[in-house]
Amino acid sequence: MVQHAAVARQWLATGTWTLPADPLFSQLGSVAVSLFFMVTGFLFWGKLVKSGGKLIWSQLYIGRVFRIAPVYFLAVSLMLAVVMLRTGFVLHESMRAFAVGVVHWFGLGLLIGHDLNGYENTWIILAGVVWTLKYEWRFYFALLPASIFARRRSHLPTATALLVASLYLSEVGQQGNNWSYVSLFAAGMVAASIRKVWPTETINDRAGSLAAALLLVFLIWLHPAPFSSIQAGILFVFFVLISQGATLFGAFSSTAAVRLGHTSFAIYLLQGLIFSIVWDTDAGRSFITRTETNFWFATVGSAVMLSVVSAVVFVKLERPGIAMGRSAGRKFSRRAERVFGAFNASR
Repeated sequence: MVQHAAVARQWLATGTWTLPADPLFSQLGSVAVSLFFMVTGFLFWGKLVKSGGKLIWSQLYIGRVFRIAPVYFLAVSLMLAVVMLRTGFVLHESMRAFAVGVVHWFGLGLLIGHDLNGYENTWIILAGVVWTLKYEWRFYFALLPASIFARRRSHLPTATALLVASLYLSEVGQQGNNWSYVSLFAAGMVAASIRKVWPTETINDRAGSLAAALLLVFLIWLHPAPFSSIQAGILFVFFVLISQGATLFGAFSSTAAVRLGHTSFAIYLLQGLIFSIVWDTDAGRSFITRTETNFWFATVGSAVMLSVVSAVVFVKLERPGIAMGRSAGRKFSRRAERVFGAFNASR
């Protein structure tokens, strides 16, 4: 959110949405997304390894839909409201083109969202964050064939081979190719396999936290390209330290971090609306671009506002959605078992 705040200030002043030149601000977004992908790889590969590759797949996929859809639909609905408000609630394209555009945006990140109703750069309203969901879904779908390798003796070699291969392919290919993102999921998978092989926390918290903090400082100083193999390699070591017991001097185990973790998805998807609705006004633009102090005052205030809204969204929308997903997944799997049981009995 802080990186996008810096981008938004630049956008308000110049009309261009692009990475800032500052080495810290230019790293924050790609580091956050990289760790987000690693967490996904860690959690779901860890589930597969723990179960020996035998998950109830209907429960997994139904649960993912109910986890992602509620806040995603909320964000896209608010984005659509902003578009219609700023286009005067008048269609500026054919009804068919508008309907297709709406369907794409409501596709849970699986479909590419284009400009809606003639409103240029519609994606900026959500700060362009929904692109990551496409890779999340690809990883979820890849888990099914990958499950045959989630066995006791093969899970760590498989994850390691995928990490090495994807890092190599991301290095020899063009910057930002899909292999760069595969390497991040693979890094989380390796960390999960390491955790399975050495289940106890093997890292001294103080020493591990110091090493992790120094890695972050080194990363900012080195300033590699976003999603490059160098950035991924440094973050992989950082992630392994954290997953093996380092808490960054207690920061990651604090109540505040846990609560922000619960609300992080809403923070991620709703942050752009703050910049589009609150900042992108005559008064907001004039205030934020006037001085550095004004910018930080607006950023801190927006962060507090976003955290409060996201907490409410989590309690009222996301958490009930998660519970509904678990219930729907269990009901579907039981029904499927009865259907297949009756089919086998009839044979």
